[in-house]
Amino acid sequence: MCRFSYKFIRSLRNMHIKLPLSLKGMTKLDREQFTQIITVPYVNIPVECIQTSKWKNSLLTLHSFKNVRDLQPISKTHKQVLFDPDIIKTKEDIVKIVPSIEKYVEKSFDFTSITLTYANYSIDQVIKAILPDDLGKDKPINTGSGYSLVGHIAHFNLKDAVLPYKHIIAQVVLDKLPNVKTVVNKLHEIDSVYRNFELEILAGEPNTIVKCRESKAIFQFDFAKVYWNPRLSTERERIVNILHHNDLVFDVFAGVGPFVVPALMVGCTVYGNDINPESFKWMTINLKNNQPKKSSNQYYVFNIDGREFLQTIVLPRIENYQQEIKNDNEKKWCLSNNKIVILMNLPEIALTFLDVLSEWLSTNIEEKEQWILPIHIYCYTFSKADNRDEDIRMRLKSILPIINDEQITCRFVRQVAPNKDMMCVRIILFNKKNTDEILSTEKTNNKDEEEEEEEEVPAKRFKQDSSE
Repeated sequence: MCRFSYKFIRSLRNMHIKLPLSLKGMTKLDREQFTQIITVPYVNIPVECIQTSKWKNSLLTLHSFKNVRDLQPISKTHKQVLFDPDIIKTKEDIVKIVPSIEKYVEKSFDFTSITLTYANYSIDQVIKAILPDDLGKDKPINTGSGYSLVGHIAHFNLKDAVLPYKHIIAQVVLDKLPNVKTVVNKLHEIDSVYRNFELEILAGEPNTIVKCRESKAIFQFDFAKVYWNPRLSTERERIVNILHHNDLVFDVFAGVGPFVVPALMVGCTVYGNDINPESFKWMTINLKNNQPKKSSNQYYVFNIDGREFLQTIVLPRIENYQQEIKNDNEKKWCLSNNKIVILMNLPEIALTFLDVLSEWLSTNIEEKEQWILPIHIYCYTFSKADNRDEDIRMRLKSILPIINDEQITCRFVRQVAPNKDMMCVRIILFNKKNTDEILSTEKTNNKDEEEEEEEEVPAKRFKQDSSE
């Protein structure tokens, strides 16, 4: 099982190897054409004196190649150490860099020929050797050195100029990465409703059902039919890390569950929704498979429009839950340090769904002011403005004029394109209480009962939301 991650291919400090110019423009992989003979310096050194970790910057470093090898005929006491010919050209060079082996340099320094094959080149070296030098010269493009790993799938988003070489790029990745079984390329932009996109399988097995690990959870889904962005793993973990046991979590655009699954594992009660039937199916599977065996917390899964989910599930449940806590002294005590979290990760249009809250916040104001738990809304959006924070606040206030600046926090998540950032806006509602007030209220409400009978009060949780 592969964990998912985003990769930019970078070679180690490999020696500079001039590959045959005949490779340029190759569209069908011919591995034999990569075979060539080069000359490199070596020194025969006693085994007990070899310190490759200290010499690593001057050793011959190639993909799938050993730079310390047996002598011929085989010696039990010495090994042949190969050095980088770009750095070591004379005896003086090696003595200057590695003075501790001077006497062995004087005895055995020489040059030897080695044969390099396709196996000795990195992905980056192979692709650069094949693609025309002027590709991406005027405008930087992904020439095959950037891809996402999702389970056993390597996912590319290649531009038109690179498409003639897409199959050979895919084959190279398949050859070089043993955990990759399938290479795909994104054909179109993400569908605005189901948030999936059409894929083309470039090489490997025609299997798009993957297994991935994130936040100690194992996710399974069909990558071709749902939305999954491995580059958001850090952001997802950040949100999970601010959740407490017994928080109430609603995810309006939950996908296959990257927020609600780890939230359930933390001990939250979760409500996940996605309009995509495939996402709904896999979210249900992922919640079931990752739910702790002894957990008493529940999960609820929905397959409806996000606005309908807010109107018919989220807001009514919040009202009922707040009322339950308000009327139950034990729950009030146990849960007073918890919160209600609403997640809205659909950056293109998520802010527009907040209009559902506008009328809701304007009704039964006095009753809502008595609520115990604060509500934290994490809504993701894009911004191209010079002042991202100001831009988001202005748009948000046009939708929710009832909120003030103190309730809003904007945070950069990542750059998705030149001059376009993904941002997270946090809105905090009903955050009027403090611990002293809760304790005072609790003591007042229980005063008469405590005079008649000593009650056992559950221990209170004081874990602070410090990461926010």
